[in-house]
Amino acid sequence: MKKVIALFVLSFLLSTLVSAETPQHYNYSTSGVGNNTLPLGTSAGSLVQWLIRPGELRYPTLAKTGKITNIYFLLIAILGPYDYSRVSILLGQTSLTSLPAGAFVTEHMDTVYHRDSITIHSNVVNTHWYKFALDNQFIYDSTKSLVIQLEHYGHSAGTASYIHAHTFLTDKRRNYCTIPPFLFSGQDAYVVHCGIDVTPFTGVESNQNSRVPKEFNLNQNYPNPFNPETVISFDLPKSGFVSLKVYNILGEEVATLLNETKTAGSYNVNFDGSSFSSGMYYYTLESNGFASTKKMLLVK
Repeated sequence: MKKVIALFVLSFLLSTLVSAETPQHYNYSTSGVGNNTLPLGTSAGSLVQWLIRPGELRYPTLAKTGKITNIYFLLIAILGPYDYSRVSILLGQTSLTSLPAGAFVTEHMDTVYHRDSITIHSNVVNTHWYKFALDNQFIYDSTKSLVIQLEHYGHSAGTASYIHAHTFLTDKRRNYCTIPPFLFSGQDAYVVHCGIDVTPFTGVESNQNSRVPKEFNLNQNYPNPFNPETVISFDLPKSGFVSLKVYNILGEEVATLLNETKTAGSYNVNFDGSSFSSGMYYYTLESNGFASTKKMLLVK
């Protein structure tokens, strides 16, 4: 009887731990086709890039534009501990829906996590999420693909942690190399089971990932249609006074989102339509002689 109680308590504690480590948004509701050795199962080190398309981080709810604070990978039950050296995670965004052939994505990739050494000790007896708390929050645009790069330069002897993956029969979704220095060595259609925690934007947020834009640009709001909140993003190639206003279908101004001087850069502005009725609205950006207007639809 004591053994039964002990097993019940252990099962409860483990299930609680797994639940506590579940990401806010992840890309697959099933375990997929199985586990994969890249990159955590290679003793000599490995670098892998995966492409996560817009809308794929949709369980249990769709990830919205915001700041990524944590990233998760789905590991199988290999307990460890395993010591890894020079572990880094880089994130980037692109309009591509398939990785380039024969090369890693290098442009606009930002290091969000690095440790000279870490120990992965999985004390969970079943498939579970493993969380990396990011050193630097990453500004995530949910309308673009997310490129995830995970690399290490070797691990201790013995069987190592494996990552669950899901395969596609078309398109290139994973680039990899198995021996440092990390020169491109292969490409296939595997996509990692991953998840993220995202803090939504409030007010005006500077996109810290971005370099100084080359030209003015006003992007389509996301999501669109929306209820009740949406994010409007824009690019400023130079500093100056910025006006961002919202108008109704009659051309009447209903909200001023920004009316101040801003430095060059990329920005995200949250618009809350809770106090507005359903319908078509327009938002206009003006700065340094540039002016652009786009439509957005509020549906309640």
